[in-house]
Amino acid sequence: MHLANIPPGSWKIDKIDNIDEIAKTVVEAMRIAKPHAITTRKAMFALPESVIFSATLTMPDLPTDELEKALPFELAERLSINPEDYHIDYEKVSSTCKPIDQATASKIVEKKPVKPDGNVDTKSATAKAPQITIFAAATRKTLVNSIVELCQKAHLELSGIDIKPGAIIRSVMPANDQKARIVVDMGVGGTGASVAEGQSLRVTSTVPWGTHSIAQTITAPVPDLRERLAPVFDELVHITKFFENRVCPGLKIEQLIVSGTGAGIPNVVEVVQKETGLPTTLAEPFKNVDTHHFPVPVELTHTFADAIGLAMRNYE
Repeated sequence: MHLANIPPGSWKIDKIDNIDEIAKTVVEAMRIAKPHAITTRKAMFALPESVIFSATLTMPDLPTDELEKALPFELAERLSINPEDYHIDYEKVSSTCKPIDQATASKIVEKKPVKPDGNVDTKSATAKAPQITIFAAATRKTLVNSIVELCQKAHLELSGIDIKPGAIIRSVMPANDQKARIVVDMGVGGTGASVAEGQSLRVTSTVPWGTHSIAQTITAPVPDLRERLAPVFDELVHITKFFENRVCPGLKIEQLIVSGTGAGIPNVVEVVQKETGLPTTLAEPFKNVDTHHFPVPVELTHTFADAIGLAMRNYE
């Protein structure tokens, strides 16, 4: 295990900056990792919220090939992007609710299928397809090309790319219920806020606030933490209303989980719970994996949620 910093602002929407410097950092971090050097060449990447475009869509339950053809156009319309410039992925969401906006689904349902002879198949056209809920994400192809270049320079084999909020939710959310929760991942340079229904990601957001605005190392309670966290609280109000009123009407968020370096702030749970009114806990991603009796340092207990979530992908 080893934690290494990369130059601030290296993640851009269309590329990764400072690739050569990051590659050297990765190589050195693997060499000095404890309790022994890391020798694997397989690498997973988690894209931060700031470089992805995402949406929850309601669509007809089409065959996979038809769904994958229709999805880029629906996502492009929703997010105002050119699908040719993006890699798009999705997952079907196990949900107890549907988004209030059914426009995406109705547009596809109303398209009249055409028979081989050119006539409209009115029987199929009038049959309403069952609806499914999809969480879709898109990222620039040029950004993925940068990741490939970084792997080559760091002598790594790219095994997969995930989105950071999805990886975090996989490692900190219970797998046996469909309760709605918010995860607030407070990083050094930025904060991600995500809403999930069970382990299904529904809403993602990002806040340009990081723990570096308080101090490089925080070991004591921060007296004015409420004021310092004001941008985060403002965004939490926004995504809570969006989720409860539009994405999943009738389902209330029941808990808030804090992860990342911000979880190390001694009074963070008390302040967040008082401000949001939600039961608040710290993320405990290491509870879900076997560390082979390697003692996890106390200061890292609530971090590495994204890395652990990436490692858990193959075990779903």
